[in-house]
Amino acid sequence: MITNNSADSIDRTASCEGPAMICRYFKVAHRDMVFLKFILEAYEGMNVMSTVDNRVGIIRIAIMPGFVADMDQLLAELGRQVVMEPVEWHDEACPF
Repeated sequence: MITNNSADSIDRTASCEGPAMICRYFKVAHRDMVFLKFILEAYEGMNVMSTVDNRVGIIRIAIMPGFVADMDQLLAELGRQVVMEPVEWHDEACPF
């Protein structure tokens, strides 16, 4: 198990391919999906955004270990610009 020693540590499970990505799920308006995708793609190597349920507007942001704090700050800032409602989502097909 890999752990972060900071005050707000997050336990991460290691898999045979390497450390597992941390997934965050949000409900967003369809009109905001493209905007978020372009912004998040600019942070290449830190995250992967994908649409989980296009009908309801659920997206998954998979964050690479080591970038969780940075991405949480970015997501908080993006949340001031677009409505991003955090949701619980159980994605059995999630490879992360």
